[in-house]
Amino acid sequence: MDVTEFCPLTEEAICNLLEARQGFLPRDRRNASRNTPTRRQVTRWPFPGTVELWIPDSYGVEQYTLGSCVDLSRNGAGVQCDRSIPVGMELALAIHQPEATFHGRATVRHCSPRDDNEYYNGVEFSFEKHSI
Repeated sequence: MDVTEFCPLTEEAICNLLEARQGFLPRDRRNASRNTPTRRQVTRWPFPGTVELWIPDSYGVEQYTLGSCVDLSRNGAGVQCDRSIPVGMELALAIHQPEATFHGRATVRHCSPRDDNEYYNGVEFSFEKHSI
């Protein structure tokens, strides 16, 4: 993996990545508002890549696991891994893409089993400040 830059996970960084890779300005970026519900109002794009997850256990100790990025939007991602992660769990993650590695925090909003003993976990990014 030829990652040349490590970047904080911000809304602006993800929008820039989507814009550069998909060749357009995400429509939802122009009217981004943290006060509106985001459930299925934001387009998710197929975005394969490796995701590192640090999942806290019942003692608060982070357990490390690898997953695969399935899709990406300006405020979240779909991650497939071999663990079921409880909905509502906050965790640390790093999303590896050829352009950069984006590191930050996210909250699990959805988890469903797959046929291959893996789980699809939908995570919502936790941005510290509004960047757009």
